[in-house]
This record gives sequence, C-alpha cells and structure tokens, in this order.
Amino acid sequence: MLDQRSCPVVAHINAQFFASTETFIYNYISNFKRTIPICLSLDGQIVNPNQFPFPAHQCFGFEPPQLKKNLKDWLWVNLRQTIVGFMRPGLRQRSIDRLFWAYKILRRQNSILIHAHFGTVGWQILPLRDWLNVPLVVTFYGHDVAPDNSLRGSNWVIGRKELFRVGDLFLAEGPFMRQRLVELGCSPEKVELQRIGIDVDKIPFHVRKAKSGNRVVILFAGRFCEKKGLIYSLAAIQKLLKLRVDFEFRIVGDGELRTEVETYIHNYNLGEKVKLLGFLEHANYLEELDRADIFLHPSITASDGDSEGGAPTVLLEAQASGLPIVSTYHCDIPNVTVPGASALLVPEKDSDALASALSNLLEHQTIWEAMGQTGRTFVEQNHNIVDLAKRLEDKYFQLWASRQKNNDVDL
Repeated sequence: MLDQRSCPVVAHINAQFFASTETFIYNYISNFKRTIPICLSLDGQIVNPNQFPFPAHQCFGFEPPQLKKNLKDWLWVNLRQTIVGFMRPGLRQRSIDRLFWAYKILRRQNSILIHAHFGTVGWQILPLRDWLNVPLVVTFYGHDVAPDNSLRGSNWVIGRKELFRVGDLFLAEGPFMRQRLVELGCSPEKVELQRIGIDVDKIPFHVRKAKSGNRVVILFAGRFCEKKGLIYSLAAIQKLLKLRVDFEFRIVGDGELRTEVETYIHNYNLGEKVKLLGFLEHANYLEELDRADIFLHPSITASDGDSEGGAPTVLLEAQASGLPIVSTYHCDIPNVTVPGASALLVPEKDSDALASALSNLLEHQTIWEAMGQTGRTFVEQNHNIVDLAKRLEDKYFQLWASRQKNNDVDL
C-alpha cells in the first residue's frame, strides 16, 4: 500500500463542501488512495461534517485576503489577471479575491492538478490553471449543461467557450451528457465518461418479496424542484388510488416547491397515503430505502430547460438496495438502469404512464425479486466507487505526466 504522505495533492474546488445533495462528489473524494484530496469551498462553507466526515486540515473555506500581509502576491495576481486576458465580462472583485485565496493555498499545498466540480465553478477558477501551470479537470453535473436562458446574467455562454478551449479534461457521467457537452462546443477529444460512483458495500441489499396483502411502500427521494418530477409522482399516486389503496407513498426531501407539494396533497386529499419526511441524514435515508418496496423518481426537463444532465444518484442507491424502479426516459437514466429489467421507464411528464407502471408492479409483485437482483448486479459492475475512483486517479496521473513532459519540451 502506498504511503499517502508521499502521494501528490489534487485540489478539488466547488461552491461548498459537502452539500447533502452532492453525495456523488463526497463518494469520490473520500475514496482516493493514490492522491491526497484537498477541498476548497469558494463560498466559505464546509457543511455536514457529521454526515460526511473528512479531515479538517484538508478542507479550506474562503476567507478574504489580508492585504497588509499579502499585498505583494495580491498585486501580482491582479497584474497577471490583466496581462493574460482573463478579465472576463462580469468578473467581480470578490471573484479576484477568491482566485487569490485559492492560488495561495494551492501553491502552498503544491497541488499537481485542479478538479473543479460543476462547469460554472471551472470557469470561475480558470486562471488558476495557468498561474500554477497545472492541468484542469472539470466535471459537469446537470444545471451547468442546461440551456443558456436558465443561467441568465452569468455571462456563461462566453465563459463556457473559454473553459472548453483552455480546460484539459471534461468529465460526463453518461453518453447523453457527453453528447450535450459536444453540442455546446467542447472538443470530443476532451470529454470522457466518468460514471457516478457509490459505496455499494455500505448499502444494505435485500430481496423484495410479494407483500401478500400487506401495505406496499413506494419511496421518492430528492429535492423539491421541478426537474425531479415530484408533482407528476403525486398525480400518479392520485390516479393509482382509484385502482387500489394497499400502499403508502413516502417522500424524502425538501426544497423550493414544498408549498406547491403540500397544496397538491391537501387539494387531492392524499394526506393519509402520502408522508413527507423532510431531508434525512444519509444513514436514515438508507433505512427508508431498506424498508421500501418500490422506488419512484420521474425526472423531467424543467420549464426553464434545466434537467438532470446525467441521472440522479438516488437511482443507483435504490437499485443497490434491491428496489424495483419506476422512472423516465430522461437524460442518462436509461444508462444507469437496465430498462425493462431493473426499471420500468416511461415518457416524461406522463402521470398516466407512471400510474400504469406502479399498478403493474403492485399487480405482479413476484417480479420484484428479479428486478432488484438485476439492479444490484448492474450497480456493482458499473458504479462501484472503489473501481471508479481508481480510474479517475489514473486520469489525473496521465494528465500530470503529460504536463510534465510538455514542460520538459518547453525547457
């Protein structure tokens, strides 16, 4: 086993670490074996330490620079920013301060590579690549591949072109997202697939058996935002109630549409069948997965064009737990499930089709076992974080070696 003290440092940069809805980032960062990850939060927040334990000395939250102590370096950064032409439209003083803060940390930590999480973050910290002469990797996750009108006022159209031109490697979780990046102007040679990874061994698996007349538990988990399709889930539950009543719909999550969700439940008298559980710690959420019988998550393209981009991590976790899935033909969902075998997929925004798929699973409960076993096997083979973290570190080392070689040639 490698002595981690001798491992190179890779800087991971995001708006914050670790958001409860971004387990897909934590899973990678906490499973690297050949690099030392450091996490830089541009918003200054290191959140959810109990849910996502990580060494405090490897986490850095933004702090405004102390000019009296760092005036020389601060002036150098501003001068360099101007000379290399990175005074992009919309770049504010607070952005320069964050660049300066990050530059100081990465130089002190001797980072060999920068990995930006989300395309918009990659654009914001783009100058660091040249200041430090290190490769830049950027992972896109969803809202950063949405149509331009969903990110109004951010100068993102200009910034994205610059990012695609200068960045070294762009990662997409599936072929749908990869093609979207190419359509947006990224060179195909710069885009590689890197699936979402989960710790399969930490997710309890059990075979779902027919309930023999007992109540069936249908589970949803996700933020209450339009692209998660929760309103269509509730509409499907309303329709399903006209056919049978031997089930309960449990909802994990919260968000900006909570009032709309509560209003729908009230207006259609769904309170006895629908339980709002709020956001849960990951361990408690896994307990809900374990007690459920069916997982429902009908993602859609929102009215402003926002989408999953790839696919929600909860679908992987649900399959790993042995749950049969009901979802939609949306973005990369067909690529993170086995359509017709681990999941029943229907068109987006079709509550009738969702209700029909749920009714099918309630009527034919003997197929749950095979669907669950297929899903577990698929996730073990394609989304095991141990294997995927190793592959990502391989990419890091390839980029680092290439940069070192180019530096030697330049000399």
